[in-house]
Amino acid sequence: MSVQQSFNLGPNKLFSAQHFLVALVLIVWGQIAYAESSPEAYSWLERMSAALQKVNYQGVFVYSQDEQLSAMQVTHVASPQGEHELLVSLTGEEREALRNSQGLSSLILQDKDAPLDQHMAVVEKYYDLKLAGRDRTAGRFTRLLVVKPKDEFRYGYRLWLDEETGLLLKSDLLGSDGQVLEQIMFTSLELMDNSAAEQFRTMIGLTDQAPKEDAARQSDWTVTNVPEGFIRLQNDISADSGADHIIFSDGLASVSVFIEEAKENEKSFVGISRRGAVNVYGGLLNGYQVTVVGEVPTATVRLIGQSIIRQEVAVND
Repeated sequence: MSVQQSFNLGPNKLFSAQHFLVALVLIVWGQIAYAESSPEAYSWLERMSAALQKVNYQGVFVYSQDEQLSAMQVTHVASPQGEHELLVSLTGEEREALRNSQGLSSLILQDKDAPLDQHMAVVEKYYDLKLAGRDRTAGRFTRLLVVKPKDEFRYGYRLWLDEETGLLLKSDLLGSDGQVLEQIMFTSLELMDNSAAEQFRTMIGLTDQAPKEDAARQSDWTVTNVPEGFIRLQNDISADSGADHIIFSDGLASVSVFIEEAKENEKSFVGISRRGAVNVYGGLLNGYQVTVVGEVPTATVRLIGQSIIRQEVAVND
């Protein structure tokens, strides 16, 4: 299956649900009573990032997009191999997917060579963060964190963070005009002890051995123009699809670029497609299909997609 087919924005909700910990934000900004900006807001964001990687839990969340509602069960554990999540659909067609730490479901994508405080510095430059009181979600007390973008290349977020663990329990994602693009909320959450987490690791075939470093072949494609604040985290060949894969992140939002040979028996995708908060840009370059996908505004995927080069040849749409 090609990358283009994998990002088909049809009725399959599993792809979008796997972006739970990336997708986020909510209501019209004018309706929110903001607290004053403070270092405490950034401290909660750091705590959330750590919790997403370290806390073992199982829960059920509901996901609303384009007036359709889906329910998913998620089991998340940490191990020497990184994070692993098992997602099982509870509504519609029966599906399940196992995601590892190489997926894009972490809200803050961390590079092993880039410390967390470096990502926080980027977030602080391009977003305003404010705490806006307490609430309850899935029967647990939460702190409400409001994230407002400073430019048109990013979405905003409203995040409900568990007071005990820092886990993200509820999120709404807003477009630039204040419309709700996605809503995601845990309806139940159970923290897993070490015994339960170990049973899950055994079930999916994990051991306590540290992962081996694979020598990934670097891509010879590059992007010459990205919005300020987006940093390249990856630029190599995908082991799954064989496509060149480039990832950019500003600490909150992430964008993936895929380049693969255009298939003669497949219709090429050229232009912009949107499904909820996910925007996709497609272009052709000398027989190659270029696909840029991310939960970012259209302007972001278009700017990146039109700036891809290989041997100084630009993408034309």
